[in-house]
Amino acid sequence: MQRDLRRLADTKFDVVVVGAGIYGTTAAWDAALRGLSVALIDRGDFGSGTSFNSAKTVHGGVRMLQSGNISGLRQFVRERRALTRIAPHLIHPMPFVIPTYQSFSRHRWFMRIGFGLNDLLASDRNEGLDPANHLPHSQLLSQSECLRLNPFIDPNGVTGGIKWFDCQMHNSDRVNLSFVLSAEAKGAAVANYVECTGATRSAGRISGITARDRLTGEHLDIRARVVLNAAGPWAHSLLTALVPGTKPALPRRLSKAMNLILAKPMTHQHAVGGQSNSRLLFLAPWRGFTLAGTSHSSFESSPDMLGVTQTEVEAFLQDINSAFPGLRAELPDIRLIHRGLLPSHEDNSSGVTLLKKSAVHDHRQDGLPGLVSLLGVRYTTARHTAQQAVDTVFSMLDIAPPLCQTHNTPVVGGMLHDVRAFFEEATHNTLNTPDHATRGRLARTYGSTHTTLLNNIQATPSDHEPLSTDCDITRAEVRHAVKAEMAVHLPDAILRRTEAGSAGQPDDTALRAAADIMAQELKWSAERIESEIKDTKSVYQIPL
Repeated sequence: MQRDLRRLADTKFDVVVVGAGIYGTTAAWDAALRGLSVALIDRGDFGSGTSFNSAKTVHGGVRMLQSGNISGLRQFVRERRALTRIAPHLIHPMPFVIPTYQSFSRHRWFMRIGFGLNDLLASDRNEGLDPANHLPHSQLLSQSECLRLNPFIDPNGVTGGIKWFDCQMHNSDRVNLSFVLSAEAKGAAVANYVECTGATRSAGRISGITARDRLTGEHLDIRARVVLNAAGPWAHSLLTALVPGTKPALPRRLSKAMNLILAKPMTHQHAVGGQSNSRLLFLAPWRGFTLAGTSHSSFESSPDMLGVTQTEVEAFLQDINSAFPGLRAELPDIRLIHRGLLPSHEDNSSGVTLLKKSAVHDHRQDGLPGLVSLLGVRYTTARHTAQQAVDTVFSMLDIAPPLCQTHNTPVVGGMLHDVRAFFEEATHNTLNTPDHATRGRLARTYGSTHTTLLNNIQATPSDHEPLSTDCDITRAEVRHAVKAEMAVHLPDAILRRTEAGSAGQPDDTALRAAADIMAQELKWSAERIESEIKDTKSVYQIPL
């Protein structure tokens, strides 16, 4: 996969997708899979916005029961099943444990009934899934078992607990990248760091976009019969750039979501829940550390100004410690802060009310034929909303839409017939290069395409070496990120192609080794190497 700006400029596409977060990438893949000619661009790297800042969980929608939203719960069940089916190497079951109390809404038998109903409504949750990824029924836990599994909560008042199963993404960034790779494999022209700057019109309709390559400054026109706006937090501002003077019928208000990676190892490989000020927070195991989330707060600035303050981080830590007093998390424990922006309701309150569901807006009703906007809320349901968006694209093209197949078509790397057997075979080591653990990690990260990495290592044995004694990511993975996965900046490789920086800043030796490899492939100067290392380190800066 290589950046090809000439193809972007010289081809007339059926649809150009602007924004390569999880909603844009699933839409591009769906459109390409259904036979449309597709271009996919993003002003930054693929999935570098809100999608990068996900809580890594694929939900089954159990919270929908609180409001009686059965249809919403069923959609989450179907989408969790679909994602697990098409990316079985990257998504796996994970138990969740929450305590019960004497109060009616948190009483153990009330919770047992609720989760029993969830089991019933999700009775088809394992349909078509590999047995290795099956989700068991929920379980009622005794007080002692709950406290053993959830040791960070205050034991006072705990009467027992509930254990149920959802899914965790082994690597959410590679899930998103898998859709990019899959779209490209079906003929889509894809490019990161290409920014949409405006729209072109012909015969009274949108006929494409103007764009600028942020790497070279080159300007280009991308012709397309339909423009799909999937710019996430920038969707509103993109519309005003595409059609100056318009008043987009899209929610403008945003909320800031924050998750923390803490240097606090989990004692068990499951997530735990705790209550803080009527909010349910979760801790989940992540790369040997702890992922804590999620906080939500109002956000009034431009998406380009997204950041967090020490006050916000300290307030979130206080909430975490209130929910999990045994954790005793402090500022020095923070290894990485995830922050992203989500659409919220327009109202006059100071609180945050997230949109309940994603939406597709057909701008023909605004007098703008050739333009569709896609507004996403949940990572889990992105595929389904993308399907609706692509159906709308077909409607604009006056073509009967072929059936969507993204719910049962494996993404690149996901072609596994027997998950357990695949991992057993993949980790079987006869050559001692790479070692057993490295083979297992490559198989989990790259799925059925991990043999490409193994072949590269065999061809260049020195690339088997890890980046440092403290970072086991191989040199081959960084080189592969550049040559085959369009990594053009060091953070692309460290944060979104490999696992080197997914749980905190790699050591200086690892960063420099990765930068040197990218410099070899991309002809960086010594000054550029230092700049890339500095930019990567800035991601991990904690406001103190």
